[in-house]
Amino acid sequence: MNGQIAQPETTLSRFHTWLAQSLVNNNEFFAYFEPFIRLAMPAWSTVGVRSRVMKVHSETGDVYSLVIRPGRRWKNFSAGQHVQISAELNGTLYTRTFSISTSPDYFRKTGLIELSIRSKPDGRVTPMLKEHFAKGGVCTLSDAGGDFLLPEGNEPLLLIAGGSGITPFRSMMNQLSSNSLRDVHLLFYIRNSSNALFRQELDRIAELHPNLKVTFINTEAEGQVCEEHLLRYCPDVADRIAMVCGPTPMIQGTRNLLSELGLPADQIRFEYFGAAPIEMEMTGEKSFVRFKTSGIATTTTPDEQMSLLDLAEKQGLTPQHGCRIGVCYQCVCTKESGVVFNTRTGQYSDTGKEDIQLCISVAASDLELNI
Repeated sequence: MNGQIAQPETTLSRFHTWLAQSLVNNNEFFAYFEPFIRLAMPAWSTVGVRSRVMKVHSETGDVYSLVIRPGRRWKNFSAGQHVQISAELNGTLYTRTFSISTSPDYFRKTGLIELSIRSKPDGRVTPMLKEHFAKGGVCTLSDAGGDFLLPEGNEPLLLIAGGSGITPFRSMMNQLSSNSLRDVHLLFYIRNSSNALFRQELDRIAELHPNLKVTFINTEAEGQVCEEHLLRYCPDVADRIAMVCGPTPMIQGTRNLLSELGLPADQIRFEYFGAAPIEMEMTGEKSFVRFKTSGIATTTTPDEQMSLLDLAEKQGLTPQHGCRIGVCYQCVCTKESGVVFNTRTGQYSDTGKEDIQLCISVAASDLELNI
């Protein structure tokens, strides 16, 4: 994930922000007046592109796709990228991040995209989205983002998907089928035949394009990703760029296997469906974390490492947030001092004042946060 580069603040922009805050208690005048503007112009939005959900269709028992026509201001995207969708559900605005499962070519031809979503039984938002948009409706889309993209060049690829981790690969396989002779092998791990997302579509792609091979692996019968599978289904695995997407444990195990089979780190690409795991070492027995604005302080220990967002919520604080996986930047706050570990990039921060993302940052020393 590429970081955002802050633009220099001018005297004019500082005056604009001050005036807006003074008059309407908001950084932007349009953001304050947006609810009134929407009464006359439903497609208006200052924070994204107002778009229309055309329909919802089921893919499997627990997965559905939202078919969306983005507004005219929405830009195109690259296969593998994701988008944030915001919708008002029962009086509350929710924002979630999902991969676009259809291809850029499909968008250019139809003006439509699809977000394929697994409905979690204990989820607060995913079941409501399906019900809310059953007859269509209006949502807000961010621009597409993410760097889990098809590598440039023509090197052979091995795509390894688990469960709903197939969604970015569906986009890639459809895009490749339209204009590429690249040698690609997709291994798709499914629980059983009833969970084989997009099976007919992927089988059809493989049938029409011999360079795009698809193998479905039933984990109930054959087990999870292992060395025997990789060597049996893709004997030349070490000569390919590997891309992995799925649950966190699957990605961690597969990365280790690929490394043991001789693939260097720059030959392994991956994207977590969920928060990245915490893989860091704390030098002390505990870290002291002070939430400056709230006047609350707490500690963390190596035995209970958690994101700073989780830590703040554990103290009863309610910082703004959205995706919880480091892509929407709604939880950015100022770190006044101390070192944090970014679980997405695997890098430690400097000790001084800087903006950090709470949902993917972990205390690596004593901290003071402007919350």
